[in-house]
Amino acid sequence: MQDSFVLSSFESRTSQPYNVLGMAVYLKVAGADTAGQLSVFEAEYQKHEGPPLHAHQVDETFFITSGEFLFQTGDKRCIVKAGDTLFIPRNMPHAFLTISERGAMLFMVNPTDKVEILFERLSAYPTPPSVDEVVALHEELGLKILGGPLSAAQ
Repeated sequence: MQDSFVLSSFESRTSQPYNVLGMAVYLKVAGADTAGQLSVFEAEYQKHEGPPLHAHQVDETFFITSGEFLFQTGDKRCIVKAGDTLFIPRNMPHAFLTISERGAMLFMVNPTDKVEILFERLSAYPTPPSVDEVVALHEELGLKILGGPLSAAQ
């Protein structure tokens, strides 16, 4: 049986946070902790930061701990703020943009699938990967980049 554990805010199960396209992402609960059933991450973003429009074969749940974010899920857009929870079912295209000066969230994927591998591989680049490298890595892992990041002007 595995032991329980406690991590402080912005503390990671890995020695360093993942560097996901220039954004620090902290692994809170690893797939190895849950027999592949769940991964939990924590991240803080600066204004106008967020991932490109993408989709994957796992459900994802976001719990906003501070700030405000504009989310696109499928064809819908919504603003989520501290205290809000957003669920995105598997295969639904989604992206978000930080609209406050800073914002933080916990996000969970279940089952863990390839998300931890993606974050590990993105972190291994010595310099920021090109768009083509990011797209190729997503495709290799069965994930999809469907467009660019959201912008404040949209």
